[in-house]
Amino acid sequence: MFNLEGGGALILGNRVWISHSVEVDVAGLICIGDDTTVQRRATLNGNIKIGRSCIIAPNVFISSGTHPFREYSNLSIREQEERIIEIEGDLSRLDKPISIGDDCWIGVNAVICPGVSIGNGVVIGAGSVVTHDVEDFLVVAGSPARVIGNR
Repeated sequence: MFNLEGGGALILGNRVWISHSVEVDVAGLICIGDDTTVQRRATLNGNIKIGRSCIIAPNVFISSGTHPFREYSNLSIREQEERIIEIEGDLSRLDKPISIGDDCWIGVNAVICPGVSIGNGVVIGAGSVVTHDVEDFLVVAGSPARVIGNR
């Protein structure tokens, strides 16, 4: 499913392969570099830049957006969103773009959190939750993900 709402754009490099059942939801910009593959049931939401020759495994969740839950703690999460939209016009300040370098492998069921920058040649272990930036050519795993080695 591709949802390009509000002027959102999806830019695909050469030889990008996107499997069936992939969800792409973008109001901003998602760029996917040459020779990258996105496997089934992956989800790409928000503002994301994925480099060249990356492998995105099945069920990976990458989202630059989040839900407010502390802004107005006396309100439900949905009511907090409504209040922010009422005051600011939209939820754009909750969006923190994600950047993934070239030649990365993101393992099955991994989650990449808003604002994270992943360097070149990084391997993300299956089931990992990446909450912080990852430097070039590191291998990370766990929840939250931590460095377990070099590539």
